Amino acid sequence: MPKAAVYVRLSREDRHKQSESDDSESIINQQLMLLDFLKKMGWALYKVYNDEDFSGSDRERPAFNQMIRDAEAKLFDIVLCKTQSRFARDIELIEKYINTLFPIWGIRFLSVVDNADSANKDNRKSRQINSMVDQWYLEDLSENVRATLATKRKQGLWVGAFAPFGYMKDPNNKNHLIVDKEAAEIVRYVFDLYVKGLGFSSIAQRLNAEKIPNPATYKKLHNMPFQNSNKACSDIWHTYSVSRMISDQVYIGNTVQGKTENMTYKSTKKRRKPIDEWCVVEGTHDAVVDKSVWDLAQESRKARLRSNKKGKHSIFAGKLYCQNCGGSMRSFITGGKKYFRCHTRFFAKEKCSAGACVSQKVLTDYVISEIRTMYDKYLDVDIASKNVVLNDSTQDKIAMLRSKLSAIESEIEKQDKRIDAMYYDKLDGVITTEEYAKRNYECIRAKEQSSKLAQEYIEKIAQLETKQDDNKRVLELIEKHRKVEVLDRLTINTLIKHIEIGGTKNNRIINIHWNF
Repeated sequence: MPKAAVYVRLSREDRHKQSESDDSESIINQQLMLLDFLKKMGWALYKVYNDEDFSGSDRERPAFNQMIRDAEAKLFDIVLCKTQSRFARDIELIEKYINTLFPIWGIRFLSVVDNADSANKDNRKSRQINSMVDQWYLEDLSENVRATLATKRKQGLWVGAFAPFGYMKDPNNKNHLIVDKEAAEIVRYVFDLYVKGLGFSSIAQRLNAEKIPNPATYKKLHNMPFQNSNKACSDIWHTYSVSRMISDQVYIGNTVQGKTENMTYKSTKKRRKPIDEWCVVEGTHDAVVDKSVWDLAQESRKARLRSNKKGKHSIFAGKLYCQNCGGSMRSFITGGKKYFRCHTRFFAKEKCSAGACVSQKVLTDYVISEIRTMYDKYLDVDIASKNVVLNDSTQDKIAMLRSKLSAIESEIEKQDKRIDAMYYDKLDGVITTEEYAKRNYECIRAKEQSSKLAQEYIEKIAQLETKQDDNKRVLELIEKHRKVEVLDRLTINTLIKHIEIGGTKNNRIINIHWNF
């Protein structure tokens, strides 16, 4: 008895659920329809794969991807859906799986409503047309949603998923912001500290010392929706939190939206738009901060930027991390000397009990010494002959594998022709249906083995070529920077991924993670 996998899916737009954990009415109806069809066909149910609140173009659907893995493992014989669009609204996915890989894996795809059946070669074109229509639907839907959101932004309506800190969504109008009085007091306190002369770091430090909850913690404590962060120490105030707040026009009653946009309707990756493309509408809600205070804060910020801006970043900027807590390290100057310390410990000692610290001179001298040591290691004649120099044997191995790959690809092409020829022999009555089924199965198995072997050759060739490229790259990098006397940003970026600082003052630990 054939085993069938039932796949059901519904997008986030569905609204027929009593609670988030319930299956929606549409999902339940899909299952009932497919299980009834399966029973009539006399097939055994292998498993129901359920993706709720996922788009048909989403390639990260958990149940879908698990079903694909199970299909490749040949755990069932049939994939059953209500319509082809439930499986995917993406031409590439339809071609990849339904029209290409499923036949190779011996999997039949069948959709009940639109009669898509991979066992019926006559309806392949209709399946392809349906997949194009489904994709066009998504494209049109995406454009319509974008246009609707753009119109709302121009009208000053709030379209963000979450209200900014200091505000909440109006219960009578989700597109309107109202003041959250308790959080607004924290916002005003931050602005007050800033215009009185405290910097971003000092403000963050004071807020943490006074146990004032940061935006994420505040919303969590008040059971308000917020953007979850997986970053370490996301429950404390940081410099960037204060900096963003000081520059945000939302606190003087303006909405500033449309700062980013999705690269494509299929992708969740975003690009940041130029400032002149942002949508700014004034006076859309009550202000939390007086305009005069906000203006004073902006003037103060400009003055501080001018006085502190030297046109250069620290050569170690973004490269140093505390070994104790994993947090970033920032520079500071004391006694005329520059040091780097754990940023987390500086703001919240309880989050990092040890807290790493190292002087720039000690760190610089150590890095220069390690670069020279690395050069000596790689340029040692004996080691180089093993690790760097590209020998003829590697080239010979690649050539041999390419020859084998070419032969196996020719064999796969022949196997495809045999499969096609057998099909026409069956149609012409040269062989019986039983003979065709047996020979076809044998050919498909042989082709699968050949394809698997070809993939192994491809991977081995790639590994050998990557090893060659890596060896060349290491040698070129170290040779270029081996005579370094004074470290610069280019050398650090080229050679070093990041540096971990740990240990104590008398026993400092410095671990360099190289780019090779």
